[in-house]
Order: sequence, then C-alpha cells, then structure tokens
Amino acid sequence: ATSLVMAGVNRVVVGYRDPNPRVDGGGICVLEDAGVDVHVIGKKNNGMEMEAAKECSDLVKYFVKRISPREDGEEDLDDVINGKKRRILRSIAGRQKSSGTIQQVELPKDKSSSSIPTDGKTIDEIANSIPIHHRNLEVIDRYLWDHEVVLLRLNNIVQKKKGAKIVGGRIAEALNAHVAQVIGHTVLLYRPGFP
Repeated sequence: ATSLVMAGVNRVVVGYRDPNPRVDGGGICVLEDAGVDVHVIGKKNNGMEMEAAKECSDLVKYFVKRISPREDGEEDLDDVINGKKRRILRSIAGRQKSSGTIQQVELPKDKSSSSIPTDGKTIDEIANSIPIHHRNLEVIDRYLWDHEVVLLRLNNIVQKKKGAKIVGGRIAEALNAHVAQVIGHTVLLYRPGFP
C-alpha cells in the first residue's frame, strides 16, 4: 500500500481482502488515509461484481489455504502416517495411475543446476544444492490441495534414488506433505486436502 501511495496512484480496486488477521484491511486504511480512492470488489451485490470477486478469490485460494491456520493445528504427517496408511496411499496412487487420473509433476532440468560442481560432492550434498523453484512448488501445492496425492518425476534433476528421496523430502517439508513412497526417480507425495 505504501508503495502505491509513493507512486502517486490515485485509485485502487481491491479484488480480495487479505484474510490474515494481522493485516485485516490495514493496506486499505493506509491507501484511504492518503486520499486514494479505494473500491473493494464484492461489497455491492450486483452480478458482474460478484463474478469478478469470485475470479479474484479463485486466483488466491491456494495461497489462502496455505496461510490459514488449521483448526487441528499443524500436524507432522511423518508422525501420523504409519506403514498401513502408506500401503493405502500407494494403492490409491496405483489405481489412479492405472486409470490415468493421478496428478504428475515432472520437474524440469534447471539450467543453473547443470553448473553445480559435483566434483567430490556426495549425493546428499548434490541433492541438497539443487534449486527447487517456487513455480514448481506452487503447482505441486495446488495439486496436493485438489487431489491429496501427487507423483513427482525427478529423473531430469537427480541421478540416483537417494537423490530423489532427498529432493522429494525437501519438497514435502516445504509444503507440509509426506513422502509416501520413492521408486527410482519417482516420489509419491501426500497431504490432506483441507483446511
């Protein structure tokens, strides 16, 4: 909001208010206090405006899910997923793979990772130095919210199964997901699709 005021913007249309209680419309107040005309979409109950508000909400729905506190608290899935639950997840993934409905993400080879020196480095060091881009995390996150299980194909970025396990673990940790299985260069991730 401050940047918009400093840039001399005189009108702002807000498509979606940040649900974070620490923010709670603070940016709108900053803008209004500076004399900026602020219009929040969705306050008027007309059809076009409500449709625009829905489109704005859809743009940020995964972000909102990610920042919203869960009612049950953040549980560590590694603590609650046991062997039996992993078998069930593998079975579900197998059925989805057979029917062609499983969500798959193939991480592309990163140009900068080809310049990572591997001389004398262990597989752990190499796998931990591979960059995981936020765009890939956003796609995986969206699929986890919508489908709960995602198959990651990592053959473009790691050479060994151990590397796939490490990179898959890094992605799982970033998204509060669980690595249910690693086969070769493929990692099966799981995360419940709520709050």
